[in-house]
Amino acid sequence: MIIDFTVSNFRSIKEPQTISFEATEDHHLEDYYVVEKGGYRLLKTATIIGANASGKTNILRAYSMFPGLVLQPSVNKSDKFPYTKFALDSDYANKDSSIIVNFLCNNSKYRYEIIFNNDLIVYEKLNRTPFGIHTDHLVFERNTNKKTMLSKIMLGDQYKNNQKEIDKLTTNLLHNRTVFGAFQWSNVNLPWMLEIVRWIASYCMPIISSSSNLNLKEYTSRSIDIHAITNEQVSALLQKADVGINGFTTKKVDIPVSPYYAAELINSNLVSFEMKEQLRKTSTMPDVKVKMMHNSNKGMVEFDFDEESRGTQRYYELAGILLTLINGSKIVPIDELEYSMHPDLYEHFLVTFLTNAKESQIIYTTHMREFLSDRNLYRDDSVWIAQKDKYGATEVYSIADFDKEELMQIENRYGAYRSGRLGGIPHLGDTYVEPLNSDKQ
Repeated sequence: MIIDFTVSNFRSIKEPQTISFEATEDHHLEDYYVVEKGGYRLLKTATIIGANASGKTNILRAYSMFPGLVLQPSVNKSDKFPYTKFALDSDYANKDSSIIVNFLCNNSKYRYEIIFNNDLIVYEKLNRTPFGIHTDHLVFERNTNKKTMLSKIMLGDQYKNNQKEIDKLTTNLLHNRTVFGAFQWSNVNLPWMLEIVRWIASYCMPIISSSSNLNLKEYTSRSIDIHAITNEQVSALLQKADVGINGFTTKKVDIPVSPYYAAELINSNLVSFEMKEQLRKTSTMPDVKVKMMHNSNKGMVEFDFDEESRGTQRYYELAGILLTLINGSKIVPIDELEYSMHPDLYEHFLVTFLTNAKESQIIYTTHMREFLSDRNLYRDDSVWIAQKDKYGATEVYSIADFDKEELMQIENRYGAYRSGRLGGIPHLGDTYVEPLNSDKQ
């Protein structure tokens, strides 16, 4: 599970900003929100609210750099990391960016720090703290010489016996590859590193957004096809969501793809090798036809998926994600979780997750501030507010970061947020619009 992550110099984020899943001593909604693991108390959700353009989505994008840098190593020395540094301070164009992630893998806590820029990995450091131990120890430290572009790895004392394997790995340690990325290009025996790479690949899901290229309908349908989830589970979720669906059928088909979209998919790291080959050969891609079953006074009636409301489509799409989180152990970043869903359905999704998931986590953004009016839906430490300072830099803080005495006086968190007492709201001007002056035309 993820304990916390910190990022700096990434898009609208200037100075280091941290999102933490570590629970405070508050035991409110303990059974639903908190997972105890290895002596750590971790939250299942981190909710990010704030005004438009406050940097909420950038936080999710920054977090997604972590699994991306580990699992998608650069192929060529000329490959660059396509991200934007903080642009409102010219000094930051020449500064490096950083990500720090604390996470639990098997029976240890790890602290992974990476410093990078668009061209290279400048520095990496991995520390480990086994469960039951109060002090950490160094696993490895990597430094890259910016002039020679050559990197060196120093092992911690407990890992010196891995030096021969590390020497082999170093031959594949390009300046724009992480140590984990080089490991995936190397025939070396490092069980502890394999353990971490497999955990990241298994636990960390790609970001989901309303404008994402990820085909969530296909994800749900294919998850059924490979028996990761069942048709009955999805049907039960749809029935409980009260969207008028009593079941559905799926059928595999191949659909034509435009040359532009085909090229985009072929160059994507999120598309399988098999699909890329099919796109190259036939300019088609596999899809799934979904038909929804509705009750009528004369029995069941089928509707094409595209004929359903966008809210029904969205819930079917997210049903696969929800069941994946419930059936296994994953973390998923979701931008605008409430997109196309009624507020009650949005809340139903979250409560279903919190009630049933064991060790999965969601970090998500939302404009649905109304949940703050119901203390049975959130913990203070699970809600993060994003806002920009006077220089345009994103800052994030939790409601739990406020002074305890001050919070005791704010019983109505929703009212306090709407009034601006908690920050993170837009400061809007008046609604007057200057009319066209016909005399000047």
